[in-house]
Order: sequence, then C-alpha cells, then structure tokens
Amino acid sequence: MLTCFIGGLALFAAFLWVEHESSAPMLPLALFRSRTFSAVNLLTLLLYSALGGAMFFVPFALIQVRGYPATIAGAAFLPFTIIMAGLSRWAGGLVDRFGARLPLIVGPAVAALGFGLMALTVSRGSYLVFLIPIVVLGFGMVISVAPLTTTVINSVPAHQTGVASGINNAVASAANLVAVATLGAVASTVFDHALERQLQTGGLAASVRQAVESARGTFVVEPALSGIGGADRLIAQTIIKGSLAKGIQSVMLIVAALALAGAAAGALIPRSHTGVSRS
Repeated sequence: MLTCFIGGLALFAAFLWVEHESSAPMLPLALFRSRTFSAVNLLTLLLYSALGGAMFFVPFALIQVRGYPATIAGAAFLPFTIIMAGLSRWAGGLVDRFGARLPLIVGPAVAALGFGLMALTVSRGSYLVFLIPIVVLGFGMVISVAPLTTTVINSVPAHQTGVASGINNAVASAANLVAVATLGAVASTVFDHALERQLQTGGLAASVRQAVESARGTFVVEPALSGIGGADRLIAQTIIKGSLAKGIQSVMLIVAALALAGAAAGALIPRSHTGVSRS
C-alpha cells in the first residue's frame, strides 16, 4: 500500500510538471492564483473526503454493528437525499444573500456536527436516533454544495468556467477515493487492535478466541460466528461488534475533523467575494 501511495504521489507530481510546462494545459495551474478558487477547492477536498469516508462506513454501522437488514440500512440515506433535493434551490441563493464565505463556513461546520453525532450513535440508540446525524449532515451539505459550485464557477474568468468546474469535480472524486482507501486502513487497524485487546482478556473460551481471531481484517461479523453457538456465540459477537464499532467511531471522528478543516478553508475565501462572475 505504501508503495502504491508513493508511486501515486510521484505520478501526480509528474502530471503537475507536465501541465506547468505545457502551452495548452488540460489543468491550467494559473487558476490557483485566485485565492477564492484555491480555497474552495481545498474545501472540496476536505469536505468530500469526509462525506465519502462516512458514507462508505454507514452501512457497516447499521448492518454489521446494529444488525439491521440491508433495505433498512439503505433507507437511512433517504433523509439526506430528500434534504439535498428539496432545499438545493434555496441553498443556491445563499451566495447572493450572504456572499460565499459564510455558507462555506457554516455548512461544513454543521456537517462536522453530523459526523460527530454519527460517532456517538454507531453502537447505541434506536434506528430513529441514528437518523438524527443523517438529517444534520444533510442540512450541512445542502448549505455547502450549491454555494460551493457557484463560487467555483464565479471565481474564474467567464471563458474558463468549464475548466474550473471540471477541476472541482475531479477534486471531489479524488477526495472520495483517497478517503475510502485511507480511512478503510485506519478503521481496519483500530478494529484489529480492539480485537487483540479483547483476546488478551483472561477467561475466554477456546471457541470464542477462535471466532475473534477469524474476524481479523474482515470487517464482517457473521462469517466469524459460523462455527460457534450458545453463550460463546453471544460473547464472541459482542466482542467483534464492539471492536468494529470502535473502528467506525474512529473514522467518524476523523471525518468530523476533516469537515471542520473544510470550514476553516471556507474562512480563507475573501470577505469581498459575493459570487458575481468576472469577465
């Protein structure tokens, strides 16, 4: 994994060098001389890393830790979708009313609150309680997304709006992919360490130890319990689900910090930026 990471960084550096030297670059680096454009793309990188990482792990929290069927777990995303669809038009006018800076500080901060609440509800509370962070996250994202898109387009000359939009979309996509890979490694490491701590506890039956050992690196519960029954099965299940919850909670806390960093990036946008396109 480390080799792939280093190789990716080297290829990215080579790409930037080629674009810098090109007379007709696909990625005009001069666009990043705009403080607004740079700040809003940094915000995109941080916020969409947080969103992609969290949304990847929500089904694990609901299905593997909480035991809900896949259909019910999928329905948890409905409030988020409804809020995004229903309030996007309203959110699009926030830049005209308040400028770009305020929504792009408040929105990621509200999203960070939603991620933080997810960390608290991974392993406790009812299904309806778990939906509260989803609703909070929905409001945070709807406040952020439309102003973010408007600001990206309006931060560059009119003839470069298409390029600016493409760059921002690429940043969002890359953020999602990198977050899932990186946070997956973090969650797996925390999960395995939590299992190891439980194995160091005395008094565990051999069948329980075997089940817990087989859960390492899998991030799923039932396969590890296939050869165990009775009270030992319940003990092993509790250990595995509790360890998995700790891994997911660690991810949710990280993504909450990323979203707060996104709010800080929003604060870098000049106060004078109102969303009016430059010619």
